Amino acid sequence: FGEHSNTTRLQTGYERIDLSVSDVFQPAVYDFAHVVRPIAISSEEELTNQGDAAILSILENRVTSVANALKREYVKQMVKGSVAGWEDWNTLNGIDNANGFLEPNAAGGGAQAASVGGVSKSTFSSKTGWNNQFFDGSDSFNSNGLAGLYDLMVEINAVSAQGQPNVILASRSGYKNLKRALQASERYMDEKSLDGGKMSTTFQGVPIDVEYYMPNDGGTSSTTEGSFYILNMNDVHCLWDPKGYFDLSDFETVSGEYDVRAAKLRVRGQLIAKHLGSSGLAVNLDTF
Repeated sequence: FGEHSNTTRLQTGYERIDLSVSDVFQPAVYDFAHVVRPIAISSEEELTNQGDAAILSILENRVTSVANALKREYVKQMVKGSVAGWEDWNTLNGIDNANGFLEPNAAGGGAQAASVGGVSKSTFSSKTGWNNQFFDGSDSFNSNGLAGLYDLMVEINAVSAQGQPNVILASRSGYKNLKRALQASERYMDEKSLDGGKMSTTFQGVPIDVEYYMPNDGGTSSTTEGSFYILNMNDVHCLWDPKGYFDLSDFETVSGEYDVRAAKLRVRGQLIAKHLGSSGLAVNLDTF
């Protein structure tokens, strides 16, 4: 956030060079967040279902159930926020959350007030990259949707140091409206990185995923619906503890008066941002 030194114009070569310098770093600091869910089996269950295959089948089903529940909560926290037990994790949703990464306010001018990693977006609003891009569709995709999404892509690519975005997350209504607007011009191509028969929808070359948990029923998002997140995952992503990426511990006997063995499925990491200008938010495009 700033210039390390100043330029000196040289004409004769004898001019005094300006050697005044300043620090250019304003570090964002993120703390790890940590959640666990237990998986247990009692000795009574093990005796009733004797045999390794039967016990493994029970445990496999319980591990799958717990893992799926944690994954749902993780995605919901990243996209929407306010998930019980996940309060220490950051979220993209700046519509309903004071320090959500993507705010429904224009970049620059101090309108974005969140603090991301302890660094104020308002204080450094004049610095390229610490405010996310934003567009308000005013509840009319037909009139404003395509122009707004094109505008976001232009503004993002103008300041991004890591290339164009990697993914677009769309609300169900927003995606339907985009498909409706583009239907006459749609064509399908095989996705090279996937199997040859899978068709993928893209916008400006960026894959689009329909996201169930896009914010549309919170304190603010009930009237200012989050319709599209345009994300550069090189700059906004989750940083994981090496032993915290849905890591399953060994089954051990529970201490105390319980005749039970239990393991813990652990999630430890944090959503971080290195550059916010390379991502954007579009709101109020759920109505065609």
